Amino acid sequence: MSMPSIKHIKQILLLLFLGAILCSCSQAISVDIRGKLSDNAASEVYLVVEDTQIDTLARAKVGDDNTFHLKGEVTEPRTAFICDDNGNALAVFLAEKAKLELKPQRPSGYMVEGGPINDKYNLILKRISALAEQAMNIDFEKETAQEEYESLTFKHHDAIATAISDNLDNIIGVELFLSYEVRGMTAEDMRVRFGQFSKQMQNLSVMREFEKYISIFEKIEIGKNFLDAEVESLSGDTMHLKEVCGRGKWVLVDFWATWCEPCLEQMPQLKVLYEKYALQGFEVLAISLDKEQARWKAYVEQNGLLWLNAIDTDSPQSAAKTYGLQSIPSSFLISPEGKIVARDLDAESLAHELEHIFGGDVH
Repeated sequence: MSMPSIKHIKQILLLLFLGAILCSCSQAISVDIRGKLSDNAASEVYLVVEDTQIDTLARAKVGDDNTFHLKGEVTEPRTAFICDDNGNALAVFLAEKAKLELKPQRPSGYMVEGGPINDKYNLILKRISALAEQAMNIDFEKETAQEEYESLTFKHHDAIATAISDNLDNIIGVELFLSYEVRGMTAEDMRVRFGQFSKQMQNLSVMREFEKYISIFEKIEIGKNFLDAEVESLSGDTMHLKEVCGRGKWVLVDFWATWCEPCLEQMPQLKVLYEKYALQGFEVLAISLDKEQARWKAYVEQNGLLWLNAIDTDSPQSAAKTYGLQSIPSSFLISPEGKIVARDLDAESLAHELEHIFGGDVH
């Protein structure tokens, strides 16, 4: 079963209402969840967890009445997913020892309810998403629009920070920290927040891995020199980032994959920007994380991607390992001198960066 959509399920907004975690990290957690899907939504569902790799803990047939019952066991508190047989993540929830239920959520999607941890988590997410929705619905024709937007953005960030501070001893705080708060944080800020969690939470496998990531992140913050890494070109030759970066051109190092829908959505605009600025000193080094080279090469050819195309390797010097990738799309804008000047730019943000660098109308 293909699970690439899981990488983006954490952007789905769901949340909570009550309680603190009662189990010890040394005790296994039995997950018991029932649910009812929309008519003929799937014939089979899966209980999936994601850490350093994706593991399917259990699977269950969906009955004629669209109901299912999943049971599995995890060794510690962690984030879990219910997925259908098409590889789609239907809901994200937090593993806890309780009778859980997957319920439809208006206007679409599903939510997991029934345990104190997930009920509390759902309430928090509801508050956060309400603030985000208010910000998105601002009428920017109004004179006070920018002020309103900044106020709501502050409230959104504050709501997340407060919820984490209130849950430093349980998986709710961990999930909010890793999925929301770390965005835009410096390595120093990450270390400070990490140190505020209880020892039990710091010792979770996902947090131990994140602590390693902080050490990598320190080396790739904005203002630092790019890190050299090893990739493989379309022709199968080994190449290094230093052959492209720091050699007098502005370079976008773009990590992507053919199975990453948000990555593919940005491709048309990236092509426009490349055609506009390539002759002025802009280069793209697109590094695919695909496992199937044939699929990657076919996509590059069929879509006329004329920039530098490479695929990551399995070596210790691989680009994904060197840059500590947590998810894609992920990108780094490198100056002609080899400095990281921006990262994780969407197409619109990149357009404005390049307009500032080279001048001219981005449209």
